[in-house]
Amino acid sequence: MATSGDRHPEGSRVSTTLVLPLAAVAAALIAIFGEDDSFGAVTVVGALAGLVPWALVAGGVRIPLVAFGAWTLAAGVLVVTVGSSAGGMFPVMIALVYVAKATDDWWLIGTMVVGGAAAIVVLAIAEKSVHQSGMIYFLGGTGISLLSGRQLRQRERLVDELRAMQQLRVEHAAVEERTRIAREIHDVVAHSLTVVMLHVTGARRVLGSNPARAEEALARAESVGRESLDSIRQVVGLLRAGEDGRSATEPSQPGLDALDALVVGYRSAGVDLSVDFRFVDLDPAIGLVVYRLVQESVANALQHAPGAPCTVVIDTVQPAKPYAGQLHVEIANSPARNPVSPVAI
Repeated sequence: MATSGDRHPEGSRVSTTLVLPLAAVAAALIAIFGEDDSFGAVTVVGALAGLVPWALVAGGVRIPLVAFGAWTLAAGVLVVTVGSSAGGMFPVMIALVYVAKATDDWWLIGTMVVGGAAAIVVLAIAEKSVHQSGMIYFLGGTGISLLSGRQLRQRERLVDELRAMQQLRVEHAAVEERTRIAREIHDVVAHSLTVVMLHVTGARRVLGSNPARAEEALARAESVGRESLDSIRQVVGLLRAGEDGRSATEPSQPGLDALDALVVGYRSAGVDLSVDFRFVDLDPAIGLVVYRLVQESVANALQHAPGAPCTVVIDTVQPAKPYAGQLHVEIANSPARNPVSPVAI
């Protein structure tokens, strides 16, 4: 989705690409028709010749900036010195704005400034009148043109940096989202495989003595495995939708209301799990954190202390207690009863 930060930079470049050539045309007309007396052929030819690079720029033709600056400066100097028309400085000033905006080559920028200033000084000397030639005004205008061009360049550079920062923010957000989804997959897989392995282990132990119970355990393992696959498919679908740029509905996240089902799942797998839940309704984000904490902690207890009883306590800290207003979550397990190898998750 395009944002305002994406549109403004391109709009500013398009505007300067169109406005400056139009300003150059206006400056050429001023150079031709701005004098009180009749204009000469040199003035007309020089002013129109100075528009050639602008026509190429407006047409999207890439020309070397040195060639652009040299051509427009030469045309303007021709109008000022040979044509004796101070109006030839207007096209030079517009060209200076363009060059100062487009490059940091101070040799080129300085050449245009010095060349234009020298031309108007020569005209003032030839006419023996600073006022008649408008030397002071044109020298000031040259300085303003230089500052305007540099200001435009600084603005475009700042906009480019802002766009780069925006792109980095988007990429960083995508990385964070992928990391969160990876954690989600890890939590789902770790919990599901732990429960599945408990059911499978129990089924193997009673397969000979109680086939019906073994079949029931395998059925529960299959059910847990299918639920895990469905959850993983939802998360992977969310990932693929993000890669394609399509919107996706994020799968519903478990919360405190899902703790009972989690406990039932562990107990059905033969885990000696006791719980003590005393809490009020909490924010869904906190509920998700608590759910994942219990899920991961019990899975770790089963991995490192298989067969040991495990206790889960979730309590809202009362005002009279230290750290009042906080949620107290405690997961503890006893030493392992059975010397069996834990399942690596």
